[in-house]
Amino acid sequence: MTDPIASIIDEWVGEDVLSRTAGEAIVRWLDDPACDAFAGGIRALVDAGDTGELEDAFGTSIAFGTGGMRGRMGPGPNRFNTITVGRAAQGLARYLLREDGPEGWHIRNIGGRSGPGVVVAWDTRRNSALFAKETARVLAANGVPVLIFDGYRSTPALSYAVRDQRAATGIVISASHNPPEDNGFKVYGPDGGQIVAPRDEAITEEIRRVTRIRRTGYEDGVRCGLIRTIGRDLDERYIGVLSEMTLADARDVRVVYTPLHGVGMTSVAAALEKLGYRDVHLVDEQVAPDGAFPTLEGGIANPEKPSAFRLGIRKAAETGADLVLASDPDADRIGCALPLPDRGWEAAEEDLVLNGHQIGVLLCYYMLSRKQAAGTLPGRGLFCKTIVTSDLAALIARSFGLHVVVDLPVGFKHVGAEIERMPEGTTFVFGTEESHGYLADARIRDKEAATGILLAEYAALLKRENRTLRDALDEIHRTYGYFREVQRSVVLPGAAGARSIGCIMAALRASPPERIGGRAVCHVIDRQSGQALDLRTRTTGPVAGERVNILVFTFSEAGHTRVIIRPSGTEPTIKYYVSASTVDMDGDRDSIDSLAKSVLAATIELCEQIQG
Repeated sequence: MTDPIASIIDEWVGEDVLSRTAGEAIVRWLDDPACDAFAGGIRALVDAGDTGELEDAFGTSIAFGTGGMRGRMGPGPNRFNTITVGRAAQGLARYLLREDGPEGWHIRNIGGRSGPGVVVAWDTRRNSALFAKETARVLAANGVPVLIFDGYRSTPALSYAVRDQRAATGIVISASHNPPEDNGFKVYGPDGGQIVAPRDEAITEEIRRVTRIRRTGYEDGVRCGLIRTIGRDLDERYIGVLSEMTLADARDVRVVYTPLHGVGMTSVAAALEKLGYRDVHLVDEQVAPDGAFPTLEGGIANPEKPSAFRLGIRKAAETGADLVLASDPDADRIGCALPLPDRGWEAAEEDLVLNGHQIGVLLCYYMLSRKQAAGTLPGRGLFCKTIVTSDLAALIARSFGLHVVVDLPVGFKHVGAEIERMPEGTTFVFGTEESHGYLADARIRDKEAATGILLAEYAALLKRENRTLRDALDEIHRTYGYFREVQRSVVLPGAAGARSIGCIMAALRASPPERIGGRAVCHVIDRQSGQALDLRTRTTGPVAGERVNILVFTFSEAGHTRVIIRPSGTEPTIKYYVSASTVDMDGDRDSIDSLAKSVLAATIELCEQIQG
């Protein structure tokens, strides 16, 4: 490259302002005609002297991890753009075309007019449609048939479509509830579930081997039959599945719903309409799809955050609603806010919004009690939850005779994998995770925001008795015990942050604390080594389950009161989860609340001391 920018880059590399890896990558991108669309952005960064951004964007490559990849949009191999998306699609195509490919994944009918293919969906984020079509172009150029939606759809709709179409795999372009600057590429297997090991590792290896991205024109792919649009009849079947979750005919309830600028109108709102809910009020400002998420604090459209309910709560106060439902941008998570018995909607958002554990408990109890009363509860039913999710839902499931799986790694993909390997004669009933993910029908293999319509149904039934969902939750606590869960995510960005997180986990393993927040630790469970240490007897024993980087510190034999520490797999954060319960700790609700908060604070302080 004779461009004067090359001289600037060379100078920065010589001065160690920029790494050689980053410098070479910048020059390579400016020389590559396929990257012409990014030249202006790269030049602007150079002109501005933004070596920090250039190093981050070009000094490494965006990782394709478990499930796919996610990252900030922009130029560079460590950003989400048409080049990195194209590489991922090319690597996936290579995997699908391998002669030694696994059963169900291999593309056998290359013509694409009748054989299985890849289903592609996207959400309302900026450039999602562009990235979806880029994915289709690359797959089609490799002879892989593509079935693509004609507009944005939910992630669980993609999961359903893969199974419905008997496709080899599925791809959804979405970054879920990440900031507006991000996007993602998530891969699903023929079972409709997110890919898990060892498939993810094999696909990652194929992506690493990509030296050339093959592309065809989108319209050329359509003309030759390798790119086809999915018909509306599939939408009807999908909404039919959602409506079949109903367990009662009660509909007399006033609901406020917001899709938070995402795709939820195609799933949650459509299911509410099909089921005959007539008193539904939409948050008008948030119905329109908008990848900037302009009405959300910091642009974060996450129903886990009480602030995401601000406009929904205002609408609920205006209309006298019984509950507010909110789904995230790709409509796989659902959140719920409820009025207080003494103040209605006139309270702080954090006092009105349920956490993910509480929603899971309500859904679990409602479903199992209704099915039992109707005689439809399966004799061999399966309940699943991730390790960081409240044990209360598991206690409920056991009380109804279900087989319970409680130690799944974080990520709903593990629930989907558990469904796929459940023994013959077993029926999946319910899966839950603390981050507002729920599933009640195995025809879908990922968390489904529309499961939240059962909250509306439950509220309508309770309303007939002049009771509320808060009353139901209190009754569950009286029956099974009170549980309180609190958590905190601490962001430690960059290479230094990654080293700090590694240091914290290593130190806790090498010298586990015997007391946290004044409470004696009974067991230290290391899911990475698969060993549990009893601090009282200094004996160790094996721990079943997948090896993941998680440490668990229990304060009782039952382990319902505990601390869990884990690095995030998708973000530069370390996460702390604390659970406390009257089931294995003396005290009333207030003392258990206080215990959970004090242990969380002590845990974070301990790890900050390790971090230095």
